[in-house]
Amino acid sequence: MTITLRPLTAEDAGAMADILGAYDAFHAGADDRPSADDMLQWWGRVDESAGADDEIDGLIGVGFLRGRGEYFIADYFVHPDARGRGAASLLLDWGEGATLDAGLSGVRPGVNAADTGGKELLESRGYRYIRSFYRMAIDLTGQPPEPVWPDGFTVAFEPDEEHLIYETLEEAFADHWGHEERTFEEWMAQNGPLAERLCYVVRAEDGTPAAAQICDEERFGSAWVSILGVRAPWRKRGLGEALLRLAFHDLYARGRRRVRLGVDAENTTGATRLYERVGMRVVLQDDAYEKRLEPEPRH
Repeated sequence: MTITLRPLTAEDAGAMADILGAYDAFHAGADDRPSADDMLQWWGRVDESAGADDEIDGLIGVGFLRGRGEYFIADYFVHPDARGRGAASLLLDWGEGATLDAGLSGVRPGVNAADTGGKELLESRGYRYIRSFYRMAIDLTGQPPEPVWPDGFTVAFEPDEEHLIYETLEEAFADHWGHEERTFEEWMAQNGPLAERLCYVVRAEDGTPAAAQICDEERFGSAWVSILGVRAPWRKRGLGEALLRLAFHDLYARGRRRVRLGVDAENTTGATRLYERVGMRVVLQDDAYEKRLEPEPRH
């Protein structure tokens, strides 16, 4: 069998969704499945993408690259029924080549913690493990309670405040591992348009933005708390918990029963403990790897 790489197109959205859903189900027992619309939105926000085509079975693997500072963040998925055919190696070759072509110094792929074959392949090619990330979830079995806000703070639904939300969240994440400062245009390319998302801004008594949150009513089979950040001067006051409970309350009212989010397993602000305190649990772990690349010398 011959496997070739080609650019992905919008017509591949359904096949992309099948590959991602099958990968997570096989390696982590995940029962949430992305839709074709999910994949179109994801595909529209990445910088580079490629598909691995089998001459008989069609699309069996996909790769996505997102620029972040001097690195590409990479996501590679191969359908579990197509393991061992070489698609993963081809996608790794493509990702490394695209990284060099873009003038970046390295690539950071993620792999499901239970995907031992994928991790062995990365390590055999010189990638080193750097960090783990959790996907956490809560199943809402009844009406969540209203959030309790600390004195002096108010919250509003403000999807039109794009610049303010960008500035608040960029500052909130400035001291987080791996954060790279982005322009408003770069940030919006991966997070906009905000009018289609649930966006909240928390303000202190003098009107200064203290925290912000972006949620999605439906993405990859669940509702998502996609970004939640509290600026450093206002941490440890309960704003993060209140925002989470507000998200649960509003998403439940919209008919959503499962809510997910992603978090750095080594987060230094206590985010994982907060999420556990409000009833969320770890349902999946992704391990991040890194490889620094040097251009081939020219003769």
